[in-house]
Amino acid sequence: MDFRDAVAADVDNVFFNTGEFAEEVVIDGRSVPIILDSDALEGMSELYAFGLSMGEQFIFIREKDMHRLPQEGDQLTKDGKEWYVKHAVSNMGVFGLRIGRSRVYD
Repeated sequence: MDFRDAVAADVDNVFFNTGEFAEEVVIDGRSVPIILDSDALEGMSELYAFGLSMGEQFIFIREKDMHRLPQEGDQLTKDGKEWYVKHAVSNMGVFGLRIGRSRVYD
């Protein structure tokens, strides 16, 4: 097993394990595990206070559960509520998404 295989196994079996770090939510009609990172917005300094007031969240979701990297402005439904993608990054099979309840972008 090489490093990439080991990371992929950890992503599925540890990080996105709902008994460990992840929680099950419904994204666009499909039940998927995500990791909600409340500390990520705090790390974005000036966005922190604004993000909290605008109802923003930072989530991690597996690439295989989204199929493509969302673009800024894309809409998604999370647990029956509409959210808008503010920023999206991809790293080793995991997407990091800053999402907000408002269409207002920084």
